[in-house]
Amino acid sequence: MLDAVIGPRQSIRRNKFFFILVVFVPVVILFLVVRVIPMLATLGMAFTSHHLMRPVTRFIWFENFVRLFGDEMFLLAFRNSIQYILIALPAEILLGLLIALMLNNELRTGGYYQTLFFIPYILPMVPAAIIWQWIYAPGTFGLANFLLEFLGFQRVGWLIHPRIALNAIIVMHVWKNLGFFVVVFLVGLKEIPNDFRDAALVDGASTLQRIMRIELPIMKPVILFGCVMASIWALSAFTEVYIMTQGTDVSTGVEISVLVFHLYTEGFHYFRMGYAAAISMFLFVVSMVLVLIQFRLLRER
Repeated sequence: MLDAVIGPRQSIRRNKFFFILVVFVPVVILFLVVRVIPMLATLGMAFTSHHLMRPVTRFIWFENFVRLFGDEMFLLAFRNSIQYILIALPAEILLGLLIALMLNNELRTGGYYQTLFFIPYILPMVPAAIIWQWIYAPGTFGLANFLLEFLGFQRVGWLIHPRIALNAIIVMHVWKNLGFFVVVFLVGLKEIPNDFRDAALVDGASTLQRIMRIELPIMKPVILFGCVMASIWALSAFTEVYIMTQGTDVSTGVEISVLVFHLYTEGFHYFRMGYAAAISMFLFVVSMVLVLIQFRLLRER
């Protein structure tokens, strides 16, 4: 009798173990090959003088990291990345919240507006950047200058002047990703129980008081997620900068270079892979510090 009970249990355990081997082990191996091993290889390369055109690689300890803070091009790219975050993150979070709050009250037509805002997000970055490159085209060929001239304003060299060019690309970045934050925040708002809103109405709270004291505090984990994603996307911006500066007077991308663009230039233009790996490690540390600060500021009490 006891053997009849133990036998099926052992069979179930073997089946579970076999299921884990078949399903999870390949995923773990793929994750190690695609993510962990390249990260460890990049970390090791950051301490070497590895150059694609030179056969000899030396271990140089922290020389690449010391060189970063004396490299004017790296410091320029770092400042541009900070500017990218300071503009893109508040714009995406605040506009996303504002639009989500407005759509949350649109019961019948809200779905159409959600689709309208989400379409740019699912559009691939390369065609989106090409579209905006045409919008920012010089003269009256571009839609932006055509509208400015139609309204009586002077034309603007959107992708000619470096200060304007970086902000113009950030506007495109915000437009591209805004739909994601609208949908995420809208889902968070719809998860708030209606009992809270009804209690606020009974207590005589205004719409603004309800939003500031009930909905936004409950939405804090969702807002934190949005801030983390916005920060990572802003720091990793590359495609829009690369595409939108081709064929313009800032086609080298030097004046509006960001960290990932500078990493790409060092690694695949000048073949200094050790130095590029050091930039990538610096970018990783900055991303982690920024995320930790956001968790610290927006953590739940």
